[in-house]
Order: sequence, then structure tokens, then C-alpha cells
Amino acid sequence: MPDLPTPQDATEAALFSECWDAVFSYADLCAAGPEAAAALAAEAFAAGLREARDTGTPTGRDTGRRPARLPRTALLLTAVRTTAVAWEDGGQGHRLTPDLRLWLHDEQAARFAGPPLLRPLALRALRDMQEADATLLWLAEVEALPLHVAARRLGLDPATVSEELAQVRALFRDRCRRNHLDTPMDAHCRSYARLLDAVSRSATADTPADLSRHLALCVRCADAAACLRPDGGGLPGALAGGVLGWGGLAYLERRRRAAD
Repeated sequence: MPDLPTPQDATEAALFSECWDAVFSYADLCAAGPEAAAALAAEAFAAGLREARDTGTPTGRDTGRRPARLPRTALLLTAVRTTAVAWEDGGQGHRLTPDLRLWLHDEQAARFAGPPLLRPLALRALRDMQEADATLLWLAEVEALPLHVAARRLGLDPATVSEELAQVRALFRDRCRRNHLDTPMDAHCRSYARLLDAVSRSATADTPADLSRHLALCVRCADAAACLRPDGGGLPGALAGGVLGWGGLAYLERRRRAAD
């Protein structure tokens, strides 16, 4: 592991142990070579850790509100993206993969730094959740950890963690629904918003033909559809794509291989 900040306590030491492999895995997708990947991961890890320290890092399943922040693994992964932006802007873009460099200048990348109400729906919804709930969702759906491993990491009862995950998926869907309705959108998208909510409540509900055509053409409404169907198989991709942006699906595949 490259030189990183010294952990302040046992909680941060555990964070290093749990999250470094994930951060390096994503940095390796983003960088042009092994040396650049190690440097990108180390710089991003340090930046993400500073952000976690600045806002505080709740670790228990408390019931109080917390600052709007991602779970710690996702927070450190987004630091990889923001560090890549800094590299591109600072003349170090040659150290990044060409596909990422193209994406960084695309309007999709601009969404992550734009007005909060226009940012990806999954990103906004995950930030709205309690720390432990968001962490359980991320570990199970994106990091593909076996539920008993996620339970042990979070101090949960392995016998009931599957039930908790089902509740957390429902909470995530509710946050997505609220955020989607709050999103500024044109009249055409707005006309489908409540229909999309109704159809996505059931895995067996038929999607009307006009809605299907709209989802095939509208990226943002298609993203919302994936987020609003937590049991439809698209949730891991919706989370990874909505939080990480570029390389989300490739990262998912890497984490599944690592979990296996």
C-alpha cells in the first residue's frame, strides 16, 4: 500500500483495511498504467479521508440525522473521480485512460458537479439515507459482500440482515421517488413521472408502450426507472453508475470477482 495518512484511531485503521482494495480497483480502471493507478488511489484515498474527517464519521446505527454524505467506501471512490478531474485540469490527464478523459468533458460528467437537484438520482438518494442503511445497501449491492460478512462489518445480526436489507432497499426507493419528483424536468418527462412510480412498484406490472418508448430515449428517466425498481436486478448498476459515473459497470464486475 502506498504512503497514506496515519490512521487517527481504530475506526480509521479499519477503514483503511476495508476500503483500500476498492479504491485501488477503481483507480486501476481510471489510470493509464499501474504506477498512475497507485498514485491516483493514494491521492484520492487521502482526499476522501480528509473529507470524512471534516464532516465526522458516524459508525453506529444511530437515529439522528447526519450530514449529507455518502457511505465511506462510496465516498472514497468518488474521491477517485474528483482526483481524476483535478489531474485532467492540472495537466496530468495523460496519466488517465483515454475513455475517462473523453467522459470528463462530456455533459454526463458535468452532472456530478452541477446543481444538486440535477445530479444523478442514485447519488442524491444514497446521501439522504442514514449512514448505516446506506452502507449496508452499498456493501451488499455494489461491493457484493456476502450478507453475513456485511452484517459482521456493521455489527448486525446475521439472522436478520436479509430483512434489514429488504427494508433498506425500500427506503432507497422512497428516497429516489421523492428526489425524482423534486427534479426539475420538462413537461414531457414530468407527464411520465407518476406513471413510472406506479409501474415500478411491482416487478410484474406491465410497462405501457408509450412509457417504454420514452425510457428508451430519455437517459435520466431510464436511470430513475432502475432506481425505482429495487428488486428488478438493475439496482447495483444504478448505484454504481449514479455514484461513480464513468466505469461503474466495470467496477461492479471487478468487485464481484473479488467477492468470489
